[in-house]
Formats: sequence, structure tokens, C-alpha cells
Amino acid sequence: MALYLKPTYRIMPVSIPEIPEDAPFSPEQREWLKGYITQLVKSLPSAAGSDTSGKANSGESKPRAVFLYGSQSGNAQALSESFSETLNNDGWAAVAVDMEHFSTIDLPSEKLVLVISSTWGEGDPPDNAIEFWEKFNGPNFPRLEKTKFSVLALGDSSYADYCEMGKLFDTRFEELGAERIAPRVDCDVDYEDPADEWFRVNISQLDALGKNQFIPEGGSVPAEAAGTAEPVEEKEVIPWGKKNPFPAPLLVSRKLNLEPSPRDTRHLEYSLAGSGFTYEVGDVVATYPKNDPELVDEMFSVLPFSTKVSIALKDGTKKPLRDALMEDYDICTINKTILKKWAPLCSHPYLIAAMQDDEEMAKIIEGRQVIDLLYDFPADFKSAQDFVGILRKLTPRLYSIASSLKAHPDEVHLTVAKVTYETHGRTRKGVCSTHLCDGMTEGDTVRVFLQNAKHFKLPEDLSRDVIMIGPGTGIAPFRAFLEDRKSSKATGRNWLFFGNAHESTDYFYQDEFELYASENVLTRMDLAWSRDQDHKIYVQDKMRDSSEELWEWVKNGAHVYVCGDATYMAPDVDAALNESIQKHGQMSNEDADAYVVQMKADKRYQRDVY
Repeated sequence: MALYLKPTYRIMPVSIPEIPEDAPFSPEQREWLKGYITQLVKSLPSAAGSDTSGKANSGESKPRAVFLYGSQSGNAQALSESFSETLNNDGWAAVAVDMEHFSTIDLPSEKLVLVISSTWGEGDPPDNAIEFWEKFNGPNFPRLEKTKFSVLALGDSSYADYCEMGKLFDTRFEELGAERIAPRVDCDVDYEDPADEWFRVNISQLDALGKNQFIPEGGSVPAEAAGTAEPVEEKEVIPWGKKNPFPAPLLVSRKLNLEPSPRDTRHLEYSLAGSGFTYEVGDVVATYPKNDPELVDEMFSVLPFSTKVSIALKDGTKKPLRDALMEDYDICTINKTILKKWAPLCSHPYLIAAMQDDEEMAKIIEGRQVIDLLYDFPADFKSAQDFVGILRKLTPRLYSIASSLKAHPDEVHLTVAKVTYETHGRTRKGVCSTHLCDGMTEGDTVRVFLQNAKHFKLPEDLSRDVIMIGPGTGIAPFRAFLEDRKSSKATGRNWLFFGNAHESTDYFYQDEFELYASENVLTRMDLAWSRDQDHKIYVQDKMRDSSEELWEWVKNGAHVYVCGDATYMAPDVDAALNESIQKHGQMSNEDADAYVVQMKADKRYQRDVY
């Protein structure tokens, strides 16, 4: 595989000293000291008035743009950082600001704010944006008459609350008096092209308005954003990544459920040798699945055109239709956009009428796939190209990494539950889980790239205690955490809450965890088997059983991590934690809520829920 050259840049007006990694500071002390030094450097006369050679400059300031992002899986963050880098290279002082750190900027004084936000749950903000949204949407937030803005919303149109947070941010900025310079763009899962177009439109508006409109009042730019971007030595970069996924060979596929369990959860190991990929525990791996060949063949039997043809993909390349439906298009998800394109090609009166009623459209979408539309609402597609033109792109699936590179160099491990269910008289199969669990044998490859999860990281201070709550496949990152804590010789204690249906058949990684317990790597383990007795027991019940000790760990600085189901488990775990803090910390409900908010701000309460 050829390598490509990519110029890199650094902003060099002021040198801010780095705190040595072996300096004897806690994470909180390190963060405070870093902020103090930064503010001190900003106050020096040379902070905005010298170039990198030390010569006095003209004192001219650069236009400033703030990319304010709310990101759950990292896409909004990556876009913000990429766009801000582009603006910096074009003479701006652009910064990408995590909504979690909104207090580091004075929003009412910012002249240009470009918001990029995903949506989480049922129209909720991503975890890093919760506190900001509460304040931003509150009655006392200052007016923004000096601010120009635009919003890029990321979402998934298969959900009812598609791009809801982007819509809310767009409306709220306008309510506060800010001036919209470009219309909001709502992006589906295939977001790259519309995101680039949103950025291009904003750039054209900024050029039309003139950069001088966005010079900060007071004539200076924060030191970390000022100065001229100077190209440094070009480095060769291996091009494996999101736009060129690495073909990772399957090394091991081992079923974790024992007989007679009807479930099929796999431990999967893949080789990353030759990829150049590195990751930290807590990160995620994105895998590109393939559709079920039997489902594609069934579609071929009812499509109203010749299927022995090739079609043009978005990048202009040609591909046989069968291969394209296997590898490039989502044939298992339908949404309002697809229905609206399908209806004009179909004379079915119910479908046509349903286009005017959101509730009826939702009934059609729920539990159906493209094959159902072909049977229930036959459409007059003239060609294969017309047919694929209404389908969504087959997007990668994200899985929590279940391994540590310290324990398994050049490998990445996953914990994947095969999904099957019945709807509308048909057996449905999860696209990616079925491909990974059933569709691959040893040596087969799956296309992957890695994605950093900054919101889900172990404490840098190895003496800190760690509490991990992960039922079912939510155990994946905690297997990695324990491997990493052992390899790092962390002195902090580790407490694991794990739950599943039956101890005899669904105790994932039992041998490993019992070994960790015998080695005192795993200080305590609480297990919840929901169906081994008449009444169901879940991890949140085990938390309540150990409520007093849970508070003792939390009070003394433990970091709490939750992974798994976002709909039921995560809120129940949150409630159990709050109850423990309220009861044993002798706090009111409001004070306990504030305590949890502060834990999140201090990165002591982190969640990876889905």
C-alpha cells in the first residue's frame, strides 16, 4: 500500500511549558497547574506581541472562530478539529472547544460560533453537552447580539428525534439574538459530504462578510490561537484509517455462552499487524459489515429489473450490483427519506396516504427492511442504478475494545452478541453482529479503523480506585481496563459489577476474572444473575446492596464507569449511585445531583452507553 505525505502545522507564538509526565502531581493538581501556567503566559507582554523569532510584530490580530462541539462517539469532535485547522491555515485564529469546557470561553463576547452537535438517546444532548445545554437553555443565559453562528447537526434518520439537538441549538441561538450566517444542515449517518458542504457555505459567507468583522475586541487573540501557522517537516503517514479501513484478519472466534443458552455472544480477536494502529483502553473499533447473502439473493428474486449488471458507486467506480448490495448499501434500515422516495414509484394507496401522516410512516418503518417494501409496496424502478440511488450507505458499527495493547500487542479484541429477532413474520439478523459471528472464519478479514473515545478513559493516577459497571456485552471495556491496570501495575483498587441471565451459561470471561481476583488485581466483584431466581436481580440492585461501601469508594476519589444499555440499565445505575451519595453522604437530592455533576466534570463518572 502506497504512503502519502501530509503537511502538519503548529502554532508558535508563545511557548507554554509542558509538565513532565513523572512530576508528582495528581490529575487535578496537574490540570490546575496547566491552567495557571497558561494564564500566566497569556499575561506576559510577548504573548500577543511577538512572533516566533522574538521580534515585535505589528500587533494586528487575527479573526477568531469558535467551533463548539457536542460529541458522543467522536464524529463532531473530529469535524470541529479538522475545520478549525483549515481555518487556522487560512489566517484565522480558530479553536475547537468541547461543550464540556464551555466555561473556558465567554460566549456572549464571541463574534463567530460554529456549532457541531450530535444527538443522543431520545433527542438528548451527548454526555459532554448536558451541563452546557442546561445553562444555555436556561432563563438567565446572556443575550448574543454580537454573535454570528451556524449549526451542523449530526444524527441518524432512522430515529424519531433525528438531529434534534442541532435543531434545538439552532433555535436557541436565534432566540438569544445571534445572527445566523448559514442555514443549519442536518446530516444522516453518511455525514462527510454534507458536512463539507456546510463548511464551504460558511466559508463563502465569511469571505463575503470580511474577516475583519471577526477580529476580537481589544485587539488580541488568546496565545494558544495566535501566531502564524508554520509548516514543519512533512511526515510520512500510513493511510489506514476511516477513509481507508485496514483489513484485519480474524485470529480467534470463541463463543462465550455455554450450552444450553440460546444466546450467541462471541469473543473475537483480530490482528492489527502492519496497520500502524494504536489505541488506549476505552477506545472503540469501527467495523464495516457485509449484508446477509441470503437476503441479497431474496431481493434479487423480486427486483423488477435485470440484476446481472454493474452500478456506479458514489466515487465513480463500477461494481456488480450483488457485490454493491453486500458491501456498500444498507438494505436493513428504512426511514422517512427512503419512504418519500419510494412512494412516487409505487401506486399503493396506503403508502401514498401515509406520507402525510408521521404516525403512519412510523408504523411502516418499525421493524421493516427494504425486502418488506419490495413485497408490500412494489415500486417501478427502471434500473439498478435508480434502485440503489434511494438506499442509505452501509455505515460502520462501533464496538468497545475489549483488550489492552499492553497485554496483546498488534491485536484488538471485541465482545459481540449476535442479534436475531422476529418482526412482521420474518426472522431478522443484525447486520454486523451476524457477519462477525457467523460470516467469518479464521483468516477472513474485516475492514476496521479505530476511534478515540476521550470521554471514557482510565485515571492517569494509577493509585486511584476504579468502579466498573458493565452487564452483558458492556463488560468489554472493563476486560480491557483490568488487563491495562495489571500491566501498568496500578496500585488503586478495582471493583467490578457484572450481570447477565444465568451464572452457569452467561458468565463471560469467568476464568480471567477469577484469576484477577486471586491475584488481587480485582479487589471486589459483584455478580447479578437476573434469571437464576424467582425475582430478577440486576447490577443496580447489587449497587444498592453495597450502597455504604460504594459511597466510601466514591467519597475517597474512586472513578466510576458504566457501559451497556442506555435505555434501562444506565438510568437505573445512575439512580442507584445518586441514592448511595444522598443516603450515606447525608445530602439532599439536589446536593447529590450536584455531586454527580461535579464527578462528571472531574472525569470521575464516565459512561459508554448505547
